[in-house]
Amino acid sequence: MTSGWGKRAASRIDRTQFGNDELLKTLGQQFNLDFASYDQWERKKPSRPPPPPKAKEQTLTFIASSCEKSEEARKTGLSFREKKLAVKQQEEEKRHLERITILELRIQTRSKTLQQYKKRWQELLEENIQLKNEIEGNEANTHDGVKNLLRKYERYRGGIASLNANFFKEQDEAQRNLQSTKLRVQNQIKALEQQVKDVDERLQMKQDELQVLLSYKDKEYPVKAMLITKLQKEIEVLQSSNQEEVEELQHIISTALGKYEKERIRVDNDITRNVTEEAVGLMHPSLKDMALQNMVMKKEIDFHRKQQVFLQDRNMELQQEVENMLRNPLTNTRLQMFPEFFPSKIKCTPDMDMVLDIPIQQWLPI
Repeated sequence: MTSGWGKRAASRIDRTQFGNDELLKTLGQQFNLDFASYDQWERKKPSRPPPPPKAKEQTLTFIASSCEKSEEARKTGLSFREKKLAVKQQEEEKRHLERITILELRIQTRSKTLQQYKKRWQELLEENIQLKNEIEGNEANTHDGVKNLLRKYERYRGGIASLNANFFKEQDEAQRNLQSTKLRVQNQIKALEQQVKDVDERLQMKQDELQVLLSYKDKEYPVKAMLITKLQKEIEVLQSSNQEEVEELQHIISTALGKYEKERIRVDNDITRNVTEEAVGLMHPSLKDMALQNMVMKKEIDFHRKQQVFLQDRNMELQQEVENMLRNPLTNTRLQMFPEFFPSKIKCTPDMDMVLDIPIQQWLPI
C-alpha cells in the first residue's frame, strides 16, 4: 500500500462545507480541520520468506543413485574399502533421512504457523476496517458536536452581551431610582421631624393640662363630688314625690290617645262608607247586581272551603277508627267464631328482645 486508508478517507471528505460554514469562518484559523497522517498505523504487506531449498528431491536422487551403486557393487563383489565407503554412505544417507524428517516436521509447523498468521491477519484486517469505520463515525460525530458547541458558544456569547447591556441599563435605572428615593426619603424625614416637633408641642400642652387636672383632682374634685352626690339624692327624692303625678298624667294621656284613636277609626269608616256609596251610586244597576252576586258567591266559597276542611278532618278520623277496628281482635269475626284455628300470637316489635329457642338434636350415648 503506497497510501494509507486514513489519507484516502480524508481525501473523500467534502471540505467545501467547512469553507461555507459561517461559524468556522468567524473563528478563523483557530481550529485545524486537516486529518493527521495514519502511516504509523497503516498495515504493510508481510514480507514472505524465501522459498526453501529443494533438498528433498536432491536427497531422493542421491539415495536412488547410491542404492543403484550399492546394488552394482553387491553384484560385482566389492572390496573392504568399498564396503567401508558403502557403510559411510549408508550412515550419510541415514543422517540425510533424519535431516529430511526434521525438515518435513519444521515445514509442517511453519505451514501451520503460516495458516495461523493468515487467520490472524484476516482478523486484524476486519478489526482495522471496523476501527476505521468507528474512527470515521467518531470524527463525524465529533465534528457535529464541535459545530453544535460552537453555535452554543456563539449564542452564549450573544446572551452574555445582551445580559451585560441589560445589566448596565438596569444599573443606570437603579441609580436614578436610588437618587429619587433618597430625595423622597429626605423629604419624608423632614416632614416626620416636623410632625415629631408638633407632637412634642401637643404633648407639652397635654402635660400642662394634666397638671391642671391633677391639681383640680386633689383640691376641687372632692368638693364637686360631694355636691354631685347631694344633687343626685335630691333628684331621687323629687322623682319619688312626683311618681304619683307622673302616673296620673300617663293615665290621662293614654285615655286621650284611646279616644282620639276611636274618633280616627270612626272618621275613616265614615269616609270609606261615603266613598263606597258614591262609587256604587255611580255604577250601572247590572254591575251592582254582579257585585252583589260576587259577594254572595265569595261567602258561599268560603263556607264550602270550611266545610271541605271539616270533611277532610272527619275522613281522617274515620280512617284512623277503621284501622284501629281492623287491628282490634274483638272486631275480627273469624277470630271470634273460630278461635281454635287462629290462636293468639305475640308479634315482635323493634323495642322487644328476641330469644331464639331452637330445639337441639342430641345423640344417644352409644
